[in-house]
Amino acid sequence: MAEPTTTPVAPPNIRELVITLFELGREITAVLNLDELLQKIPQLIARITKFNAFAVYLLDPRGEELSIAYAVGYPDDVVWTLRVKVGQGLVGTAVAEGQPILVNDVHTDPRYVEAVPGSMAELVVPLRRKGHVIGALNLLSDTKGQFTEIDEMLLRQFGAHVAVAIENARLFERERTYTSTLETLSEIGREFGAILNLDELLTRIANLARRVIDYRTFGILLVNDRTGELEMKAAVRYGDKITVPRVKIGEGIVGYAALHKVPVNVPDVSLDPRYIKVVDDARSELVIPLMLQDRCVGVFDLESPELDAFSKGDVDILTLLASQAAVAIENARLYEKIRSNEVRLEKEIRFAQRVQAGLLPVELPKRMKYVDVAARLEPARGLGGDFYDFLAPEPNSLVVAVGDVSGKGVAAALYSAFAAELIRGRTFRRRYLPDRSSPAGVLSS
Repeated sequence: MAEPTTTPVAPPNIRELVITLFELGREITAVLNLDELLQKIPQLIARITKFNAFAVYLLDPRGEELSIAYAVGYPDDVVWTLRVKVGQGLVGTAVAEGQPILVNDVHTDPRYVEAVPGSMAELVVPLRRKGHVIGALNLLSDTKGQFTEIDEMLLRQFGAHVAVAIENARLFERERTYTSTLETLSEIGREFGAILNLDELLTRIANLARRVIDYRTFGILLVNDRTGELEMKAAVRYGDKITVPRVKIGEGIVGYAALHKVPVNVPDVSLDPRYIKVVDDARSELVIPLMLQDRCVGVFDLESPELDAFSKGDVDILTLLASQAAVAIENARLYEKIRSNEVRLEKEIRFAQRVQAGLLPVELPKRMKYVDVAARLEPARGLGGDFYDFLAPEPNSLVVAVGDVSGKGVAAALYSAFAAELIRGRTFRRRYLPDRSSPAGVLSS
């Protein structure tokens, strides 16, 4: 009868490391703030292995380049400026292959690229999440042979927890940012509604847009219904105003967005034949149509010197902002039109008042026997088509003419002047006509 098999007991130090690794994973995945998370990673790694320098590299959205998100023991200029292509150096190679790399004498490995002077050993572990590499953990030591296969195994397992924690922190940050952005958009919408001057509104839109998206070049082009062109009404670049030519609807990226009434996100303008160059260093462009129901009244135009600078989230946020802006712009235009009509009407009324004043008699008729004459004109609204006059075509006779032309303004005043002169002429003809005409006869003639 065979002896029962027993599970070998792991060496105490390994067992303790595994327990520690489990605790570290639980600690790291509980952190939802990305900055706090990145700072905590080297503190936890120090509990399972020794190192002199540490860095977390994260991959850019295009999956082509790595940059340092957080580091300990690295020179500051390296942290801020170092960019590693996927496949370049030990870090780039580990990310490209998706496998850890352990080198205990870096000067014997041609792939090594020095980032921290004095380093002798390096351990790189890629961070994988759902089958995709999102970055890497990099440990450096000034001692040859510092890292072991156990270090590699532990760091690989810990790296799996780190990858999950980073993705959770990013998701949490996106949700928090989105909620905050919606609140900001609500505030912006209320402010938009209070501005009725179009130029002031457009400038304010450009400034407030910075609260929801970081842009380098921002323009607002509005449709001129008469010419069928998009005209730049507000443009900001690095805080300074710029000017661009008019663009026909359907022409360029902005014209395409206006014609088809859809957002257009171009990650690399050098590859898009529709692009019209306005600024020298633009590499990506985002255009959002300003829609009022099913009508496009203009576009937002954003450009960036970075490739693939705008995300789907940027498109969604700016689309919400654009819908608010379109309503505010239309209200401001309507207000300007009403205000312009009011100014024109005021001018017409003033002119009509001058015409009206010229129609009224300068003085009342001289006292007639048994007759006292008095007159008063008090229009219900602005003057324009009302008049009265006293005529004495014959001695000891008095004709009173009263007129009220339908309507106000210049047209009514001019017609009133015509009617008054006609009545005067017809009335004084009585002196020379054999028959006597009545007031009705004067009007009918």
